[in-house]
Amino acid sequence: MKTLNRSMASALCLCVALLSGCATPARVDQMTVSGQPEQRIAATPLRGNVAVRDVTGGRETNPMWMSNVSSDEFSQAIEGSMRIVGLLAPNRQAARYMLTAHLVSLDQPFIGLDMTVTASVRYSVVESAAGKEIFQKTITAPYTAKFSDAFAGVERLKLANEGAIRTNITQLIDDLFRLKIEGVAIAPNASQSREAKLTELKRLKDSGLISEDVYQERQKAILNSEP
Repeated sequence: MKTLNRSMASALCLCVALLSGCATPARVDQMTVSGQPEQRIAATPLRGNVAVRDVTGGRETNPMWMSNVSSDEFSQAIEGSMRIVGLLAPNRQAARYMLTAHLVSLDQPFIGLDMTVTASVRYSVVESAAGKEIFQKTITAPYTAKFSDAFAGVERLKLANEGAIRTNITQLIDDLFRLKIEGVAIAPNASQSREAKLTELKRLKDSGLISEDVYQERQKAILNSEP
């Protein structure tokens, strides 16, 4: 009887190992959002003007426990998504707006066939020059990975983690494109090179944020300024 119990226990442990496996971190590319086609050309003062400053609240994955999302992985996913839709500044120094994100919670099931993970993230966007917060919101987004998506439970949980973060970033980007910003400064940054100022000025005109007359006037002023 003892031998039979040992055999059954060994078989059970083997099944658990096969079904669970080792936990792996969330993949950045699976959390990155491609956005809507119209978002890539939509006129907004945020276009090319946002830098990701601080991303906190993430947790590293313990291979012997559960898949998680680290702050670094989350940050890369946000930056990649903002770059695809055209909101990310070419560098932090050129950014007029700073985005911060704090992963408040990542609610995960311990076990289940279909696994639903809910990500709650507090976002803030601050205008760099004035230090004024122009956007602040906590977004809560769930995502369910079905049993048919992955046989192993740890893989299913990872898919749910990635989906919850991806859905959360999607909602953030949608909110940013709907954001109305009052009193947007459109004068080129004085620290920029002449070429950069002209490029930024043309982008503003092409986006419909300044008129042709304003464009011509500012272009002339830049060309006549000291290099």
